[in-house]
Amino acid sequence: MAVTEELQALAGVARKSWKIFLSYRLWFVSDLLMGFFFAGNALLIGIGLTGKRYSESLAELTGYSDYLLFAVLGFMVLGFGLTFLSGFVWSVVDELYAGTLEYSFASPMRRTTFFLGNVLVRLILNVFFLLIYIPLFLVLFKLRIEAVPFLKGLAVLLLGTPGMIGLGLAAAGVVLYLRDPGPFINILEMLVFALSGAMYPLSVLPKPLQLMAKALPYAPTTEALRKVIVRGISGAWEDISYLLVVSTVYVLLGYLTYRWSEKGARKMGLKNY
Repeated sequence: MAVTEELQALAGVARKSWKIFLSYRLWFVSDLLMGFFFAGNALLIGIGLTGKRYSESLAELTGYSDYLLFAVLGFMVLGFGLTFLSGFVWSVVDELYAGTLEYSFASPMRRTTFFLGNVLVRLILNVFFLLIYIPLFLVLFKLRIEAVPFLKGLAVLLLGTPGMIGLGLAAAGVVLYLRDPGPFINILEMLVFALSGAMYPLSVLPKPLQLMAKALPYAPTTEALRKVIVRGISGAWEDISYLLVVSTVYVLLGYLTYRWSEKGARKMGLKNY
């Protein structure tokens, strides 16, 4: 397909996803409130554990004395990363439930167009929520964050994005083989949350879990983003270099895993539910 036709296909898939989203309007409300719930929960956890919002121990471990700011930055990376993981996986599951996956895969559009079209609405909503969260958090919770370091942190987030996409593709490939993918998705999302480093420094985890966390693209992205905001790019170059390696590995792993999985699933026949 030509570029114009691919863009038309992308717009068509995104339009379908948007219509489905609008049919469940409470999703918008629940997704919007999730950020406020997370921030409030982080604030209460920080105060409940230390008796105050600012922690000297946390500052020694991470360079952040404000636990709320530490957690909000982690939530930003986690929410962005789960957009691809959940988006790619559920785009396959929803088509399987509807019995239309074979028709979608038989269309001439590229597979990347199919997946990106399904997550495009989620990405736009995430950016929209971020534009709401950051100003309100600055006012309501009095977060102290400067614009330039924060923008540098967003650049680091983009470096980790290909790795998150790769993991999403690999997970979508696994789903093609599962009769009931629900438990697999739930376990995977819980594992990602636990090992993302969003709520606590990785250094507090047992060594085996630290290694697992660093083997996934989320924690390295979170660690690099936080360090760039505090120390600048030069002070976080080692973390950025490691993130680039992890992200590249997952791009290749995701592509090869999904391609192999779909090829095998086609031989057995794509399942309907």
